[in-house]
Amino acid sequence: MAWRDSRSQRLRLLVFSLAIVSGVAALTAIHSLKEGIERGVGSESKALLGSDLRLSSRRKFTDAELSSLGGESVALAQEVSFPSMMRFSENDGARMIQVRGMAGEFPFYGEATTRPADAWEAMKNSNGVILEPAIMDQFSLKIGDVVELGETSLRVVGVIENPAPRGGRFSGFAPEVYASLKDVERTGLLGGNSMVSHQVHLKVGEGIGGKDLKKRMRSDFPDQRWRMETPEDRQENVAGALQKFQQFLSIIALAALVLGAIGVAGAVHTHVRRRLKFIAVLRCLGCPGQMAFGIYFVQVIILGLFGSIMGGLVGILIQTGLLTSLGSELPVSVKIGPEWLVVAKTVVIGFAVCVAFALLPLLKIRGVSPAQTLRNTGEVKSGLFGRMLVGFLLAALLVLAARGSDSNWTRAGALAGGLIVAFLALAGVARLLMLVSRHLPGNRWPYLLRQGISNLHRPGNQTLLFLLSPGLGTFLLVTVLSAGSLMNERLDFKRSAESPNLYLIDVQPDQIASVEEVLKDQGLPILESIPMVTMRIESIRSVAGKRVEDLPRWVFRREFRSTYRDELNDTEEIVAGSLSTGPVDPSGFVPLSLEEKIAGDMGVVLGDELVMDVQGIPIQTKITSIRRVDWSQFNLNFFMVFPTGVLEEAPGFQVITTRTPDPAASGNLQRELAKQFANVTAIDLTQILKMVRELLEKISLVVSVLAGFTLLAGIPIFLGTLLNGREVRQRESVLLRTMGASAGQVRAILVIEFAVLGLLSGLTGVLLAVGANAALAISVFDASPWPDSIITFSALATVTVAAVIGGMFLSRGLTRNSPLEILRNER
Repeated sequence: MAWRDSRSQRLRLLVFSLAIVSGVAALTAIHSLKEGIERGVGSESKALLGSDLRLSSRRKFTDAELSSLGGESVALAQEVSFPSMMRFSENDGARMIQVRGMAGEFPFYGEATTRPADAWEAMKNSNGVILEPAIMDQFSLKIGDVVELGETSLRVVGVIENPAPRGGRFSGFAPEVYASLKDVERTGLLGGNSMVSHQVHLKVGEGIGGKDLKKRMRSDFPDQRWRMETPEDRQENVAGALQKFQQFLSIIALAALVLGAIGVAGAVHTHVRRRLKFIAVLRCLGCPGQMAFGIYFVQVIILGLFGSIMGGLVGILIQTGLLTSLGSELPVSVKIGPEWLVVAKTVVIGFAVCVAFALLPLLKIRGVSPAQTLRNTGEVKSGLFGRMLVGFLLAALLVLAARGSDSNWTRAGALAGGLIVAFLALAGVARLLMLVSRHLPGNRWPYLLRQGISNLHRPGNQTLLFLLSPGLGTFLLVTVLSAGSLMNERLDFKRSAESPNLYLIDVQPDQIASVEEVLKDQGLPILESIPMVTMRIESIRSVAGKRVEDLPRWVFRREFRSTYRDELNDTEEIVAGSLSTGPVDPSGFVPLSLEEKIAGDMGVVLGDELVMDVQGIPIQTKITSIRRVDWSQFNLNFFMVFPTGVLEEAPGFQVITTRTPDPAASGNLQRELAKQFANVTAIDLTQILKMVRELLEKISLVVSVLAGFTLLAGIPIFLGTLLNGREVRQRESVLLRTMGASAGQVRAILVIEFAVLGLLSGLTGVLLAVGANAALAISVFDASPWPDSIITFSALATVTVAAVIGGMFLSRGLTRNSPLEILRNER
């Protein structure tokens, strides 16, 4: 009976079944990719770090410390890393690079591969460096050429293909250069360099866990504040970063899944309403309500099963394609192939959600009575208890689907709840629009316009599904594109002519005048020249850091680079207290100004006392002011500002900022600085932000493509809605033409209806996206809340035009035949 009953509706049901495909495909692809990478991270966790324990410090490890560490390990390797300038004498070029000086057999796990294959050993045993391919291509270098690093000339012995595991946070923003630790020491760049990170890599025996190893190190070296990292830590960091990104993508996939399920529910609702008379005839023949329900429930099962299986197969193709194209760029090796357990789970979840949504219209079948054959009311309501039961089932399934992207039940429930709220908001807007369209058109309006708008609230209207399909897809896509526009705005220097784009780091006190003279000779402005001193927090409110349990551990391990001055700059304002400008009492507390967000993270207020460890010398301070800082201007800003007369004698360096008009001027300055001041590092922020922008563009592209799944899920709903409404429009067309309307007038009414539907669905999605854009701009990007007009109006116009073209294409033929012919053929 289920098969026979579907004969006249199979095309419409198949179109709506395709809506569930995109949602299941997105879930399958995202979860399969996440599962494969997590498995790769788990199996290669030691190769990600390269050792069993990495110890990092700004201070050089002493011979006694190295001897003790070597006695507790099977093997030990050393590394220093820092940014610096490298000169290329062949073409008089210069480039900021990340120097990595190596000593020992690091990495202990995994392998650093080079071209030629023996270049790694040659680098450690001879006077040579290994460069990245990007530098070789940029400066047309070849193996055997000579480069200059500090006071030393080094020969290029190879090209790195698979780099050693990175530990420095600056890595990735500048090309890496590998050299032996002895060669790096000969460059003269290590003395007084504040950017140097000293690292020790340890390999220990089997069976020693990361937590036990760190606990043993802290016990053996209680006074050292080394930063420690184990393979377990690296695994958690990689998995955590992946989890956050995957959670965001899962919201999009879950939205596509639910939207597809709503499309199936809409198709079933229209199908059941069209078959009410047939169901009533079955009841007259003695068919129980449960059996009539079962006939259509079987159709829903087949519909959902087909869509979910197809979605799983498409998801496998997407995951395989992504791994094939991006496999070499992933941090771990991932097996290319289906994750069959993940595929099975997502198919089951998609099938269950689809069937659960379809149960709502199916419940009406149980309320169809034999008298329906005579009443022909066309509307049957389901029981309240049944709707509540299905509602609870839907909520539970959505939470289970959300938990696939987040193992925390609370966050999964919040995600499902937020999605339900979003759909209810769209449904509420649709109901409001139908109410407005009922009362808005007046008698003086043109008849065609009045008739087209009235179609929004007539029986069998498609307003709700229209707003849920293209409306939600428009909302997600415009939100993603607007977020990308906000990020590009934050990374655009052209909006502020006073913002620096070149930082000169590690300018020593005796070099300040000479460096400033170089800038003047090249016609470049000196925007800022600020001293900087490195320090740590020793205690807060007379409580030592190691005994404070209610504060994050980073508070006492972080190195703060602070400055001293008696005035605020243009990007700061006092929000509490006052900036100290008078002479400091040598017997009292030193006044300290804190940035408001770091003060909140540390849980301190005005009047609290902090003891700062300034490179071994304790300084007692008291918070006398809280500042609000605008970090978006790229000026030199600090968490901590001291008054003058305190830190002048402390070991430190100067940072000078300038602004270069073009890359050529920046290159000329960097070459001149590299010749005269080998220790000064020029950080070209435009180049760094260019790399950041390129990375964000790639991420934005991935997110936009996956957000397109939601729009893709809306297309079958859009097409199915038009197909299901064709019969209603055909009857209206017959009535209008019988009353004397021309074919052109009927088409004009249809154009108005589709234009209004497309305009309202696009406008709803755009308005929701504008609200989301404003919230992101204010709370995250600290930018203007006004949206990008090109994105918003383009999206609105595209949805409106697509609705008109699609509606008229699927409604073609309604005016070709005479009304009498249509009435004769109507069944």
